[in-house]
Amino acid sequence: MLRGRSLVPLLSVSLFWVGSVSARGQETGSGAGAVPATAAPPAVEPTPPNPYAGDLHTRLRATGDWWGHRSNLADRGLTFDLFATQFYQGIASGGREQEFEFGGKLDYLFNLDTDKLGLWQGGLLDLHAETRYGTAVNNIDGLLAPSNLPLSFPDPDKSITSITGLKLTQALGEKAVVFVGKINTLDEYGFRYAPALGTNRPGLEGFLNTSLVFNPIVARTVPYSAAGVGAAVLREGEPLLAVTVFDPEERSTKGLEDLFARGVTVVSDLTLDVKPLGRPGRYNLGGTYSNARYRSFDPAAYLFLPPQLIRDDAASPKETGSWSVYANFFQSLWVDPAEETRHWGVFGQFGISDGNPNPVRFVANGGIGGRSMIPGRTYDTFGVGYFYLGLSDNFKALARPFLPQRDEYGVELFYNLAVTPWARFTTDFQVARPSTVGLDTAIIPGFRFQLLF
Repeated sequence: MLRGRSLVPLLSVSLFWVGSVSARGQETGSGAGAVPATAAPPAVEPTPPNPYAGDLHTRLRATGDWWGHRSNLADRGLTFDLFATQFYQGIASGGREQEFEFGGKLDYLFNLDTDKLGLWQGGLLDLHAETRYGTAVNNIDGLLAPSNLPLSFPDPDKSITSITGLKLTQALGEKAVVFVGKINTLDEYGFRYAPALGTNRPGLEGFLNTSLVFNPIVARTVPYSAAGVGAAVLREGEPLLAVTVFDPEERSTKGLEDLFARGVTVVSDLTLDVKPLGRPGRYNLGGTYSNARYRSFDPAAYLFLPPQLIRDDAASPKETGSWSVYANFFQSLWVDPAEETRHWGVFGQFGISDGNPNPVRFVANGGIGGRSMIPGRTYDTFGVGYFYLGLSDNFKALARPFLPQRDEYGVELFYNLAVTPWARFTTDFQVARPSTVGLDTAIIPGFRFQLLF
């Protein structure tokens, strides 16, 4: 996605996990969490400076430059992207039911650079709207952390269109920015481990399972779409420290009414980009605290609680406040000497929480992933990951009379192949033991096809 750049090197910062922006404004974060699909056909030329330029086989967007109008609009500070992603995924065995389902997403992204538009210096407005349709396997896989994160939003059970992100970022010189608005927290999850030439949207590319796309230790207090305000300190144009205060209410399909009526959630995040032995690495530490009242059985945006556990206060008393801390890392093991942004390495995501009211006590995930080394497949990406979701003793005890629960773990493998740079086909395979006692291990094959317009 092309983003304007005017007063400072970085205008689009994250809520609490922060991506980076290249000289042309295209996001390129490298960290653990999700692999953006960045592939091209054999013998493709290097990516042109203008992502809309080139013929049908080499450009990054199917509709190209609109006879020069698209790049002219970008030079004036206006960009628009449309991503269409379709999913065919099923439960081959285990889980709750054995079915294959089809669903899809349309993602509309609009950016406005106030400096290039002649309004004021240092401003960037981002809008993300989403259309979700079809059916996902999340209701039948038996997993607490759904096996298909993208189809969980904006609403997991409806065909719906909604604005999930509308954020204004303002530069304060070259060392700091502030931001405010309705913030899509998955968009802002910058801890990814492959530079992006595609959508650069976690879940649309790379891993599908929630535990490997997003660190689920924060799921109790962090909504998918939240009203928030925050600030970040930059180092050499890259995010170093970000602090955000946001409303704990989930607003994927809501407006901004009754702001902070439930309390506040505070998130602080430190990101260090280093190069041990000349290989890129990203190390990330942070924590969350909310003073809102929660129950262990309260629904959470990034988790799927079985309907049998969504009960009243008598079954799951409310607690005031919830906290979590996390540590994520990515370290390259191989870097293409001809292209530093082409690399693969190891990643890990870890976390611990209060365990009450957070149903997840600890998280331990890890694996390898990044850009392919296969000759002629310069931009393909791959990943192999293992996840372990340790549920709290309190949650297990509360759930035992209704639907006994246990720790959840599994593996996921994917390979993302580009038919062209704007048409990407992904094969995905998951094996996971569901959190619900009595459900057999779920075998979850799937396919994903994506068009970037």
